[in-house]
Amino acid sequence: MNTPHRQRQFATIICVIAVAYVMSQFYRTSNGVIVKDLSWEFGLSAEALGVLTGAFFISFAVAQIPLGMLFDRFGVRRTLPILLTAAVIGAVLYGAAGGFATLLAGRLMMGVGVSGVLVGALFLFGRWVPADQYATWLGRMIALGGIGVLLSTSPLGLIAGTIGWRYAFFGAGAITALGALLIYLLVRDAPPGYVARTSAPEGLKESVKGVAEVVRTKHLPSVMFMAFASYPVLTSVLGLWGGPYMIDVHGLETISSSNVLLLMAVALIAGNIVFGPLERILDTRKWLVVGCSLMVLVSFAILALVPEMPTAAAIALVGLIGFFSAYNIVITGHGRSLFPDRLAGRGMAMMAIALMGGPAVMQPATGLIMGAFPDVEGVAPNEAYRAMFGFLAGVVLLALLNYLRLPDARPSEGFAEDLQSPTPLP
Repeated sequence: MNTPHRQRQFATIICVIAVAYVMSQFYRTSNGVIVKDLSWEFGLSAEALGVLTGAFFISFAVAQIPLGMLFDRFGVRRTLPILLTAAVIGAVLYGAAGGFATLLAGRLMMGVGVSGVLVGALFLFGRWVPADQYATWLGRMIALGGIGVLLSTSPLGLIAGTIGWRYAFFGAGAITALGALLIYLLVRDAPPGYVARTSAPEGLKESVKGVAEVVRTKHLPSVMFMAFASYPVLTSVLGLWGGPYMIDVHGLETISSSNVLLLMAVALIAGNIVFGPLERILDTRKWLVVGCSLMVLVSFAILALVPEMPTAAAIALVGLIGFFSAYNIVITGHGRSLFPDRLAGRGMAMMAIALMGGPAVMQPATGLIMGAFPDVEGVAPNEAYRAMFGFLAGVVLLALLNYLRLPDARPSEGFAEDLQSPTPLP
């Protein structure tokens, strides 16, 4: 029954998870603004920067399979606070780092620490909201988390230019610790009266069998590949090369380049707000994904093919990529539709491997492309960025061609057949 008490409970859960998710988004994209500082202070090459930035996503992805089993067995409330403790330690290490090894260790720990935040939210949404509102609430959550992306743009650039980038990570660690405490105190894994359609609690053997069942799910590889071409491609620009591109090619200062990333982040938040309701209105996931990915593909192609891109046009294209890349919430809903409730945690962990493990591949790969072009006094040539944009366009194209073969997964059709439909929330 949709009571005011239940609505208040759900609103509290959203706010509490959002605190941790803001920090997760901050950690992911923060290197995009301070990449030049890291390069100058620690003498890091483009390849090293790609590895360092991608390390967060490597540890994030590796954590997903056991994480899915933990959520299915123990729930979000007991699992997340323990994980977030690692993120707190990682943020402190990163801020106090004296060399590449400590930076890498801190980045890895941050990745593990926040690896369960979004998947935990997806797990909770599957129990608290009906199927046709899943992407809408996911979009709202990501929009709230977008505050972290905003913090990693102009505000981080301002802090880096005044008191130093290290203090930003000390502050982020403190906020993460607060989020962990609030999750333990206030989150509930299911609404009152919820009864999952599952058998007796699973042991380790059954949990592992469930992972194998998820891996064999029909259409999962194609959906994961499309997910790989959404957020991982976006974060290669927003979280790594977008700022340097504006500095090296268009001559912007650090604060001005971080403002461009701020625009991209705002556009991404707007897309997250728009595409969830639009999915319900159009009653299609597939064709919304196709349309948005085409816009991203065209934008990257223009950046790659036009030799002398006007600054205003480049900024506009970066904004378009930010907005239309928000289709990752729609492809996530497509993935969730493939799994029954009893496999929800493990199923969404597989989607998270594509969404968050993808940057672990994309960012070092783009670092290799950038490093193949010799820089001049620390400035990468325009050709390096054009080659990198062309590579990203190619990834989106391949994923799109593969995805076109799949049937649609309409929001009105719900999730997998044995999912219990919760009472609608406003």
